[in-house]
Amino acid sequence: MKRILIILILLNAFSLGSYPNRNARGEVSENYIQAQGIVDIKLPKMQFREKEPISAVLSVRNTGNEVLRIFPYGKDLRSFQVIVRDEDGRTVTRLEEERKQDPVLRRRNKVENLVGDEVKEIILHKDETFSKEIRIDHLYELEPGKKYFVTAYFYPNISEYGDHFVRSESHPYFSVEERKKDWVLPGVPYQDPTTDGLEPEEVIHLFLGAEKKKNWKLHFKWIHFPEYIQAYDRFARDWQQSEEAEKDFVLEEFRNYLTENRSGMLQYYKILGTEKVSSNLSKVRVAVERRVNKVPVRYEYEFTLRRMPEENGMFWKVANLLAKVRK
Repeated sequence: MKRILIILILLNAFSLGSYPNRNARGEVSENYIQAQGIVDIKLPKMQFREKEPISAVLSVRNTGNEVLRIFPYGKDLRSFQVIVRDEDGRTVTRLEEERKQDPVLRRRNKVENLVGDEVKEIILHKDETFSKEIRIDHLYELEPGKKYFVTAYFYPNISEYGDHFVRSESHPYFSVEERKKDWVLPGVPYQDPTTDGLEPEEVIHLFLGAEKKKNWKLHFKWIHFPEYIQAYDRFARDWQQSEEAEKDFVLEEFRNYLTENRSGMLQYYKILGTEKVSSNLSKVRVAVERRVNKVPVRYEYEFTLRRMPEENGMFWKVANLLAKVRK
């Protein structure tokens, strides 16, 4: 009799434990953010003027069938964080004290319900999205003339589980343009950075010519690696997911890959045309012939070049590549 009673108690305990926690409406209330939540961050544009407000929209979307529970923490919204890195992968210095906001803007940045009270819990059902706007220029010291990459980190319950977070799938980038001055010092000749120095077409000549001669040092000189590496699917994911200390190893492997001629030996190239997208962005189309296993293969390349700041001025660098086979 005692054995039967013990067995019944164990079965009852297992049956109770098999039911998930449910909220007042009878819906499952476990946090499935790791399995069915997608975190994304978007910027309204890629280029900002100096002193222009820079905002990013961080969004959390429930892609599953179960309910997601979010617990915003603190008036500073530490549950929604962004990390900004420069083009070399270094984390940008964060401002010691966040700028004080006016009451209207502060109310917009707080998570509030319809009566103005701060929300302690947000529930997302299937296909629902919660978004938050964050002023990046109020959090980080951004220098004009540089490019930055943004990554979002979302903590669904940072007060109780500070180590549990979800990183955004996208890592958008933006640049801050220097404000142009309307005056020139007497005796100093004015130079137009868009016309002086090498043009995008000339950079492509040097870039492909160096590859043909296997002068890899000169070839790599014209590549903006943090952006160019993302044109190769094999290395893009490793680059985005690697820590700052690991990026040098990924970059070294990528350089070795470019020197192994896996896409064939460069035999011939001809520049077809140049398109100026903006003052700092151009595209160059090139007809290329490579020899793969002694078989000639013809491609049409579209190089994207971006003007990057260097010690001696602004120079065009190869930032992206799209290739298609020509018949």
